[in-house]
Amino acid sequence: MKKILLLTLLCVVTINTSFSQEWLTSFELAKRLALSKNKMILAVWEDATYDSYPVAIRDSNGKFKVVELFNNDSIKELVWDYFVPVIIQESSYDKLAKEVVGKRSLNYEERFNDDNLKVMDPNGFILNASPQDYFMDQNLSFIIKNYALNTSSLNPELGIYFEDKNFSTAFRLGVKYQEAAIYANQNIKKDIINLSDIYLEEARVFFENTDLDNKDALTQKLDLLIVKKELLLGKPKKARRLLKKYKDLKIHDINASLFAFLNYTTFTYLKKIDEALLWRDQVQQIDLKKVQFIVN
Repeated sequence: MKKILLLTLLCVVTINTSFSQEWLTSFELAKRLALSKNKMILAVWEDATYDSYPVAIRDSNGKFKVVELFNNDSIKELVWDYFVPVIIQESSYDKLAKEVVGKRSLNYEERFNDDNLKVMDPNGFILNASPQDYFMDQNLSFIIKNYALNTSSLNPELGIYFEDKNFSTAFRLGVKYQEAAIYANQNIKKDIINLSDIYLEEARVFFENTDLDNKDALTQKLDLLIVKKELLLGKPKKARRLLKKYKDLKIHDINASLFAFLNYTTFTYLKKIDEALLWRDQVQQIDLKKVQFIVN
């Protein structure tokens, strides 16, 4: 971790002593800088920058106007205010595609391959992978408003994963993103949940090759997090059906609190107050505060 911080500090000094309004051309540098600045990355493929690249933006009067993304200094500075912008070199496509093609959703693959603006977290995973119409995809004001996230709440998990990718780091970051989705703007809640899924699915892959004493309990926790995801997506009936499968199963001690939270939240969501109250005393106080955010 210290090595990353030293390298990032060097990157920041270099950027601040150069023309910082220009887009970066090193994806690795962009990820390190995003990590240090608690920002998301705004990326575009190199070939898309050779021609005119118009984007829409609201002016001071609230009206939309079309501007050039790469030939307008004020727009470049605006982008740097909210993101770490990077032009991804075409020469890196094959390497990056190996981590995407056949491993991500169709929507994710399409966004990875298209020439539209991509918002990525500091590990390079795409956040705005949900399909939008072309205007919204290239609407810089919309992107800034919804996707210019401050990632400080995801530290230190982002940095630990960046340094060492394994079951534990992927799992913790996936859970952290899922927690962030509870409080997220409705416009991007599903996007954050999808990003959480990427890390949790990666954790499952690592999990298969780990030798842990409590694998049954961890498998159960991963499955219970799927139930939690359905609640965050506003599907309490589906969550209730999934929870019924645990009626005759042993709930491991490390999952007892999560199981109680899921039952209490689901019954509350479905307005079955009597059933919800049976679980309330088993839910931690900090988790009770989350219920209203989920239900509302």
